[in-house]
Amino acid sequence: MPRNQLLIKSTLIALILVIIATSGIIAQESTGTYLDGKADGQRDAMGNAMWILAGFGCGIMGVVAAYIHKPSPPVYALVGKSPEYVLGYTEGYQTKARSRNLWYASAGLGAMLVVSIAVLVLFFDPEIG
Repeated sequence: MPRNQLLIKSTLIALILVIIATSGIIAQESTGTYLDGKADGQRDAMGNAMWILAGFGCGIMGVVAAYIHKPSPPVYALVGKSPEYVLGYTEGYQTKARSRNLWYASAGLGAMLVVSIAVLVLFFDPEIG
């Protein structure tokens, strides 16, 4: 057997072994567990700052709406994952995003109260106005 053929065969065998060895790692990484999904979902949840406007414009109803609304996780984060991972990710994402949305809506409500009190004081206080 010529030396070039032996080199080609040994290279192919080595390449096949590397592919087989790493395919298990890649497959394991893409599925994940419930706890991995929950941690990833909490990390990825950012909330939506538009809830500030809901709290400011709608008052307490905006805060209630932020509490009732269930944010949906991005679909791209769930593709190719195990059902346990998807469940954990969804729960973690919804919990953290809802918490942040509620905080944003509460901040909007607080800002609306401050503005309302300032308007009342400036326009209806006989000593100032």
